[in-house]
Formats: sequence, C-alpha cells, structure tokens
Amino acid sequence: MKNLIISIMCLLTCVAACAKPRCRSFNNYDDKVTIIFSDDKPGKRYTISDVKLVTSGREYKATSVKALIKDGMVEVTVTFPHLTQFSNPKVRLRVNGKKTRFNVCH
Repeated sequence: MKNLIISIMCLLTCVAACAKPRCRSFNNYDDKVTIIFSDDKPGKRYTISDVKLVTSGREYKATSVKALIKDGMVEVTVTFPHLTQFSNPKVRLRVNGKKTRFNVCH
C-alpha cells in the first residue's frame, strides 16, 4: 500500500511538472503565418527547438521563434512562411528537450 501511494504521488508530480503549450492566437497576415502560444509552467528555463508546423501532410520549419517569460508564464511567438491552405494544423516542437505538440487554434 505504501508503494502504491508513493507511486501515485510521483505520477502526479510528473504530470504537474510537464509543460503543455496552448495556442492563443493564429493569423496568416503580412505574408507569414504567426502563431502565439503560452505555457503556464515554464520552470526555471524554457528552451524551444525543432519548431515545425504540420498541415496537409507537410511540415514547415519556423522562420522565427521569440519567447517572453513574465509572471510565471511564458508567451512564445512563432512565425512560418506564408501558406494559403490549412488542414487541421498542428505545431510540433521540443520544450526543454522533450517532444510535444499542440493543435493550432482557428
């Protein structure tokens, strides 16, 4: 029983510590795609790498990534080349070395 309680506590700690980005804004203006997402658990460091937009079975690398950590929250602005068609777009990236993804808001 003791091991079960310790295991559950460890699992809850891991779930609470995992960063999960959430889309806040999406636009296709000024000949580029701009996606803004936030994360309310940035931790002491927040590194972002391998950012790709996946839509219609194709991947597009980010042309720009800017992050701002303020008041325990991080806001990231990512830009991609201009696209005219989207089909269930998702962003795949690494946050602090761990692979993650999120659906792009419409």
